[in-house]
Amino acid sequence: MTIFVAGMHGVGKTFLAKPASERLGLLHATASQLLREERGAVSWDANKRVGGIDENQRALIAAVSRIRATGRTLLLDGHFVLRGGDGEPVLLAPEVFRDLGCVGVVLLEASVEQIASRLQARGDDSWTLPQIARFAEEERKHTECVCSHLDVRCRKVESPTPAYFDAAVSALLGS
Repeated sequence: MTIFVAGMHGVGKTFLAKPASERLGLLHATASQLLREERGAVSWDANKRVGGIDENQRALIAAVSRIRATGRTLLLDGHFVLRGGDGEPVLLAPEVFRDLGCVGVVLLEASVEQIASRLQARGDDSWTLPQIARFAEEERKHTECVCSHLDVRCRKVESPTPAYFDAAVSALLGS
């Protein structure tokens, strides 16, 4: 089974999910990591503008399918909305998340200023505050829409403590 940790870039997905997976006995991976392993290269630039989106999703599904076949529970962090090559939001199809075996989603959110600060600390100054706000809103709306469509439980949390994040993931595992 897969618990998906969603949120826009810089919201803290890996920062929270990686140590949580160790505490909860889960396998953790980022969508980016699995794509690099599956495809042998990346199809996005330093500013997270993505090309080859359909090929990436097929590769991600294949990688996650192999993990799921082991019987391990995967805590996978990634996005419901990508930054397209033109910088515009690209909404991923609900079928992607169905095929990833998502049984629950934790949607992480943070203030626009906090996200901007984290992105700049990574050397990514390609985002304006209005763009961050727009992408965060698109991520929230599309995550909720996909979860509703697939009847998958979603826990929305804003800048959680590690303990609160662990509790959100645990609640989804218990369902």
